[in-house]
Amino acid sequence: MRRLAFHFYGFLLLAVVGLGWTIEQLWSSQQNDMPAWVEPLAESFVNLSQYIERPEQLEQALDLPVQVVGSGQVRWPAAQQSKFAAGEPVILFGDSTQLYVYIQHRDDIWRVGPVIDETPSPTYAYHLLFFLLLAVVTTIWLWPLSRDLKRLEEHLRYVSQPDQKPLNLSKRSLVYPLALSFNTMRERIWYLLGIQRDLTHAVSHDLRTPLARMKFALALPDSPTKTEALQEDVQEMEAIVDTLLDYARMEAQEELMEREDVDVSELCSHVVEKYQRDGARSIHLTAPEHLHFCCDGHYLERALNNLLQNASRHANNKVHVEVIQRQGELVIHVDDDGAGIPASERQKILKPFVRLEESRSRDSGGAGLGLTIVSRIMEWHGGRIDISDSPLGGARFSLILPEPPKI
Repeated sequence: MRRLAFHFYGFLLLAVVGLGWTIEQLWSSQQNDMPAWVEPLAESFVNLSQYIERPEQLEQALDLPVQVVGSGQVRWPAAQQSKFAAGEPVILFGDSTQLYVYIQHRDDIWRVGPVIDETPSPTYAYHLLFFLLLAVVTTIWLWPLSRDLKRLEEHLRYVSQPDQKPLNLSKRSLVYPLALSFNTMRERIWYLLGIQRDLTHAVSHDLRTPLARMKFALALPDSPTKTEALQEDVQEMEAIVDTLLDYARMEAQEELMEREDVDVSELCSHVVEKYQRDGARSIHLTAPEHLHFCCDGHYLERALNNLLQNASRHANNKVHVEVIQRQGELVIHVDDDGAGIPASERQKILKPFVRLEESRSRDSGGAGLGLTIVSRIMEWHGGRIDISDSPLGGARFSLILPEPPKI
């Protein structure tokens, strides 16, 4: 909007100054035009003055005011002095409506006139011309702006349609930054609407299953098995709800990372020890000693934790974590010896609430958000998550973080 304001005021200033100067020059040139009959009339004054001795006689003969102007009272320019010396008249404008004729009579200079003394012509026509021209140039400036704003209005009216194309305007358009913001807003709206649909689907589907089991258990006679089943279903529901809320919070807060120098080797060792301490599957870690990298340690730990949880759930016997630092980036591999992931499904499982029906099915638990959260964290770091075949025979998830630009 600042660009639009500067452009408008600059245009308005140039238009007013330019049109004002043009109208003034046009009016001045028209007012100072000398009628063609003035010069022959002035010549007749000179010829008549040769037979007259006093200015009163010339005034009576011409019926025009005649005044004696001593030659010493006026410092005439050289061009006019030469005209007097040659016996020619000098014609001058007293103002825009009065014209005087100066003639040499012996040693004196007589002024005849005013020869023309008209009432000043009204300037309404010039004022009207000025405003008309200003309206024309303003219309020329406003037309492309109005056209682009109308296109923006049409896109805003149909922003709820998913098949609507992005608003494409010329980079020279005054509302081009507004169009970019609109396209970004539109994409964000549809992204959030998609998340809302996915959350609604997940709540209606994933929570309905444990609820149905709980209703069935409540209908059975009291027994230790019933209590244990209810506790498992409650824990499953709590885990699903916590995951959904956690994902919703992450999507709403945008990038709130705090980059700092992190000992990645120590961070990975801490996560692996936590899994082993909780009695989970044994995990092997390969990492250089005290590898430091600039990143958000909290979110990196969260991403690694989700990958280890995913690998432990689907591995047969082995899970391996490897930390590598290579030219300009940090790489963390998480391998398992499970069934693996088909190449056609690797990008699909990074989307929210997507779970494979074969090797990584719904029966294995979860809300289908763990890998989505990992992908989001990598995007915040400017990195990515790659999925490939593992040397162990299963799936390999690779976290790739580029070094942040130096300030």
